[in-house]
Amino acid sequence: MKTLATFFAVMFCSVSWALAAEVPAAPAAAPSALRSEQGGFNLQLRLPDSGLKLGPNTADITVQDQAGNPVEGAQLTVTPWMPSMGHGVWDKPVVKELGGGRYHVENVVIIMGGVWELKVALKKGEREDRAVFSATVAEAAPAQASPEPERTGYDRTLADYNVPNVTLINQDGQKVNLRQLLESGKPVIVDFIFTTCTTICPVLSAGFSNLRRTLGDEAHKVQLVSISIDPENDRPEKLKTYLERFGGPEGWEFLTGSREEVGRVLRAFNAFVVDKMSHEPLYLLHAPNAPQWVRIKGLIKKSDLLNEYRKMENR
Repeated sequence: MKTLATFFAVMFCSVSWALAAEVPAAPAAAPSALRSEQGGFNLQLRLPDSGLKLGPNTADITVQDQAGNPVEGAQLTVTPWMPSMGHGVWDKPVVKELGGGRYHVENVVIIMGGVWELKVALKKGEREDRAVFSATVAEAAPAQASPEPERTGYDRTLADYNVPNVTLINQDGQKVNLRQLLESGKPVIVDFIFTTCTTICPVLSAGFSNLRRTLGDEAHKVQLVSISIDPENDRPEKLKTYLERFGGPEGWEFLTGSREEVGRVLRAFNAFVVDKMSHEPLYLLHAPNAPQWVRIKGLIKKSDLLNEYRKMENR
């Protein structure tokens, strides 16, 4: 009897072990591997099982030399970049070395769906190299059960605005009369942002930066104006630092002021929001002597913004 019990116990354990061995492990995201542009390093990127998603993300990067040896003590900089929009994000990822050629990356912020690049700059001693990984981020699911109609682009309308006669402060701490600035005889484009915004503000600012870069020698013909919707925190030194991130302040005024003055401006342009975190992407364009302003609501591609400027320029 004891022998029979032992036999069944052994058989039960053997079958249990066999069944357990056949159960597949939980799926893990397959790492992406590539060689750096100059061929000095091999990099492997591993993302969470869900891949990149909207909001903050983490990632792990393994770095080896050409012989397959782990590269330790390297300096890695990771930059999220959206090539179709020509912009990155304000937040900077944080890289921590784990040892054995492994590096953990936190705060990889993704602000919209589409194809993103993770640009990795690597430095080890005197050697510098870089690599670019690509990933697709899904759009956020709609809150309602019924599907939304397919977006056809940004909303473009015409509007009448009376520019308030207020004095604001620019990135250099200088007083600027808003009405005089917007009626200086140049085409103007206005947006409303704040320096600590990590969602749509960097997208709008990248639009300004790309427009100036595309116009080249013609960039001086247009006046770009950003108005802070967070005047309590956005003081001139912060405005200047922000503009330098997007190519500098030449031809681009970033304005702040008292809450009352900024509130007057926002209400005059129908751009007032109670909570700065709920503001929407908005460009306002005006040609000299034009009877109305062009109001563009929504995210707009750099080519479309250029076309809108050309329409205004050719009036």
